[in-house]
Amino acid sequence: MVEKILQLNREKTLFWSLLGIFIFSISFYMYLINTTVHNVVSSQNIEAKISGLNLAISNKEFQYINNRNAVTISLAYSMGFKEVSPKTYLREKSTNSVSFLSN
Repeated sequence: MVEKILQLNREKTLFWSLLGIFIFSISFYMYLINTTVHNVVSSQNIEAKISGLNLAISNKEFQYINNRNAVTISLAYSMGFKEVSPKTYLREKSTNSVSFLSN
């Protein structure tokens, strides 16, 4: 009789241990699924932000190209730029130094 009671206690212990492991496994699996879903959503949000930033950069590059192509000589003169006179450099025969001759 004692042997049968000990055997039932072992079976109870084994049952509750396996049930605990099963519940722990299910909980851990649900946690991993939840984490995966959060990571996928975060990845999609980041990709959306990246595409928005790439679009903004492309627009800025397009504006830069348009502004660069709009610059003309007449626009430069109207903004105060003027032609530069060529510079003359002289070299003395006895030394290796260079001097600047202004007109």
